[in-house]
Amino acid sequence: MRIGIVAYWFNRGQGVVARQLRSALEELGHETFVLARPTRETNIRPSWVERSEVWDQPGVSAASGYEIPWADYADWAEANSPELVLFDQNYGFEEIAQLRRSGVRTVGRFVWEQFSPQHVEAATEAFDSIYSMTACERERYATLGIESPRVRWGIPPELLEHASDLQARGSQTASASVAGATDVVRFFFPGGFMSKRKPLTEVLDAFRQTGDERLRLLLKAQVSRRVKAVETAAKRDRRIDVIWDELPTDDYLRLFASMDVCLAPSRWEGLGLHLYEATAFGLPIITNDSAPMNEVVRDADNGLLVKSVTDGKARSGIPAYLPDVTELTKAIERLADRDLRAALAAGARRRRDELRWETTLSDLKALVTTVT
Repeated sequence: MRIGIVAYWFNRGQGVVARQLRSALEELGHETFVLARPTRETNIRPSWVERSEVWDQPGVSAASGYEIPWADYADWAEANSPELVLFDQNYGFEEIAQLRRSGVRTVGRFVWEQFSPQHVEAATEAFDSIYSMTACERERYATLGIESPRVRWGIPPELLEHASDLQARGSQTASASVAGATDVVRFFFPGGFMSKRKPLTEVLDAFRQTGDERLRLLLKAQVSRRVKAVETAAKRDRRIDVIWDELPTDDYLRLFASMDVCLAPSRWEGLGLHLYEATAFGLPIITNDSAPMNEVVRDADNGLLVKSVTDGKARSGIPAYLPDVTELTKAIERLADRDLRAALAAGARRRRDELRWETTLSDLKALVTTVT
């Protein structure tokens, strides 16, 4: 089948999901095409579509703007003749409905913190199906009267390739430890685009309240946003470091895999790709006990869940949460213990075996079959 994908096409959650879905669809035997949606002109990276490294793929066309006009869809459809198109976080319902009326099957996905009751009527007219990737997302759609098939996300093959690098590093680290290396414990905070999802102040405060000199925190951002708060914390605590620059995908994954713990509380998440990345690398995860984070992390099994404190609401009306700072500090301090880290790392490897990419392929195949 000829299947189109309309989404961001750069190193952000939506774009990464789109790229990996494309690989999955092609593994299932479909021919795929991408209409890349550029960022807004006012974005920190205006009108952005990535063209390098893993994003340099055939069959990728850039739309003329963030709000994709009907003319772009019409030209793209004429050039590629898609039978089915998957959309991610696209609210141009009128244009999508027009594409659907032309005979193309349309399937949509949205992050639950933005999809509101006001969108239901137009979305159900525009899409043949609206699917979910998390249990909490699917449950919320049900309250809105939408029967939403689920595509359960697993560990993509490219992440498993980097897991072997982590195993090699672990062997080298063990040898160095015998030789008398210092017992530094490296916490990795995936800040991404440093959006409102990230409880930055609480994470920095919790880490700074730890007293263990062996602990290190690396904050990896993709853009220079909320700089003052981070640099102030780093000046006051030499154990905190930050990388602001975007890294090539392979370099980023190697860096992530070299860490000891993923420190990833969130006010909310759409999918939480970093949780799957950490699991692929066998890293224990610290996050707050809220969905969908607690769908990936099991307390005292593959990580530690800390108490969530309500913090208003996201755009769609779902509750937002903050991690309890005192509990977060205690969780960070607990993972200074080598034996506990080892036990949770073993749990992460077990969880990795459960989050199989074959499940994603099976669910995606069922979704395509149902819609067509």
